[in-house]
Order: sequence, then structure tokens, then C-alpha cells
Amino acid sequence: MTDSTPQDLSPREEHERNSKLLGGYTAFVAALLVAMFAKGDAYPRAWLIISPLALSLPSLVALAMLDFTVRVMQRRKKSMYRGLAAAPGLSPSFAGIAILIGHFSIIAGILFLLLVGYWMLMLFTVAVIGHRDPRSDI
Repeated sequence: MTDSTPQDLSPREEHERNSKLLGGYTAFVAALLVAMFAKGDAYPRAWLIISPLALSLPSLVALAMLDFTVRVMQRRKKSMYRGLAAAPGLSPSFAGIAILIGHFSIIAGILFLLLVGYWMLMLFTVAVIGHRDPRSDI
């Protein structure tokens, strides 16, 4: 690991950091999908879990590819298309995970979605404010 700040990272290093996070999440969603295929008979209405997980995978893969294209090849930090790929990639996968959690505990499934919403809002707030004012302490 290096002690560099995000401002010191090259576009390739930024992409590698993003790629590890996104690749890990994509692998988790794919593993959960395979597990649901294998044990789907044990869960009533397993298709409610399998469908959103399966629908999210193409968008998660597209997000990783777009991130490389935008950050490394085009050397841009922003892209509307990454957001357009993230929404159909992350939202259905969060819903599928929440439904699976809800199979065991409805309260935990609801709390999972509330926490995901809260942290997405916090991350977005920090990213937007931090992008506009690098000296902000938020």
C-alpha cells in the first residue's frame, strides 16, 4: 500500500482501486446468485432473489468497463454513463440481498435497505462536497 492521497493517484491507480472494490462486489453478487441456483429449492419464491441478482450483473460488469474507459483511456474523472450503469447494477443487487435477508428476518431486510440508502446518501454527499471544495472537512 502507498501513503498517497486520492489527489496524488494516477488515473490507472484510481481505476485499480475502484476495480478492486467493484470486482469484489460483483464477485459477491455472482457467488450469491450461484448459491441461490444451488439452494433455490429450499427458499420459497427463490425467483424473487435470483431475478434482481441476475439483472444486476451485466450492469456491474459494464460499470467496471466504463470506469476503465473513462478514467484510464479518456483520462476523465466524471462520466454520466458510469452513474447510468451503477444504478441498474447496484439497486437490483441490493434489493435481491434484502429479499434474501428478509427471508430470515423481515426487520433485518428492511434495516439493510435503510442502511444502504443512508450510506449511499452519505457517500454521495461527501463525494459532491469534497469534489467542489477540496479543503472541506466534511
